[in-house]
Amino acid sequence: MPVSDQKGDTQFKHPAPPWLAPGLGTIALSDDGSFREADGSAATGIVLRNGSGTILLAAYCYMFNCNDALEAEIHAIMQGMALAIQHTVLPVVVQSDSAIGLSVLATDGLTKSAYGHLVLEIKELMKEREFLPQKLHRSQNSVADRLANYSRIERTTAVWVHSVPPCIEDLWPLDCNSVTMQ
Repeated sequence: MPVSDQKGDTQFKHPAPPWLAPGLGTIALSDDGSFREADGSAATGIVLRNGSGTILLAAYCYMFNCNDALEAEIHAIMQGMALAIQHTVLPVVVQSDSAIGLSVLATDGLTKSAYGHLVLEIKELMKEREFLPQKLHRSQNSVADRLANYSRIERTTAVWVHSVPPCIEDLWPLDCNSVTMQ
């Protein structure tokens, strides 16, 4: 689609990259944290899908106490991992648009930080299942982002198994060409 920049030159707008399906024999856990500094409100959004995009689980969780956006991101990763352990026996590709949040899966860098308690919980969860970090572009994480924002704004928590909440009904089918609910 052509668009004009500030100088009037015509450029082509590239479509956002689609959600990245996990490899064969793995499950994708897309997660996101939402934090609003003005009032300290925060929430997490989580989607568990197989390689064809089938939603196995969708969840959001309001956080009653959160200090910053990174804490919300790490909470989303931790909560998603705990749910993944309960709902699949396959290795899990943890997809997030937070590189720092994902780093807790591979390093001990944040263990002695204010997030140390969350990092230690994640390390314990990693003993139960294989978790592989995968950095996504923000546009590839739109379903988890919408879930987190909805939860933060509405101050609510819910989990849907083999179903989707109304707040993402219009969005999740756009992620990939062939998506179904199991």
